Amino acid sequence: MPGFSEEFGSHEEKAVFDEKALKVLEENLGYEFKNRYLLEEALTHSSYSGENGLFHNNERLEFLGDSILSFVTAHALFRMYPNANEGELTHMRSELVKSDSLYKRAELLNIPYLLLHGHSIKGELPHSMCADAVESILGAIVLDGGVASAEKVIKKFFLQDAEEQEAEHNPKTMLQLWLQARHLPLPKYELLKVTGPSHAPEFTVRLYMNGFEHIEKDRTRRGAEHKVAKLVLNDLKAKFGDD
Repeated sequence: MPGFSEEFGSHEEKAVFDEKALKVLEENLGYEFKNRYLLEEALTHSSYSGENGLFHNNERLEFLGDSILSFVTAHALFRMYPNANEGELTHMRSELVKSDSLYKRAELLNIPYLLLHGHSIKGELPHSMCADAVESILGAIVLDGGVASAEKVIKKFFLQDAEEQEAEHNPKTMLQLWLQARHLPLPKYELLKVTGPSHAPEFTVRLYMNGFEHIEKDRTRRGAEHKVAKLVLNDLKAKFGDD
């Protein structure tokens, strides 16, 4: 099968890309392509290829990029949340890789400006089209530099945010930091019981430390742990201050 550069490599076609903008894109990605045509393929929508009689577009790269993004985020979340069940991990991964999340990354990378598209697409580009282009770029990085290179980019643009948000918004983390700052014993969480049908279980969790305990319920174990940690943290701040 002919490579992208063989079909898309004419001077006329290459000229449609803003070379300076592509360079800025590489700098923002933290990855420099050895084969620039892979990046250009990732930025070529099927509507453009169809109108210009080109065989290649970014759909195959999107397929590859979607797969690597799903795997890397799943692997990272599996390690980050050792107590999360399958449903919780699936939900967290979906939040990270959903179209809205991908579009935000597309905006940061200036994809709406760079993406080649056909004249049939008027006005603002559909968010889904830009989101797909992000996955296509990840696929291009896999082919150009290997899985490890794509993993670095994914960690920078997706997992770093997840880790920061986790530290900022996870009541368990906040409670632990509050206690550690005061050299106090850390809490222990215990799953007391799981009730309800398999499709809609309810988890009851107990938190105990320093001779007292609190109990909360939620549809996930993680949710129950978050609830009870938030309750305890609020109580501690109210009693001892938020300093």
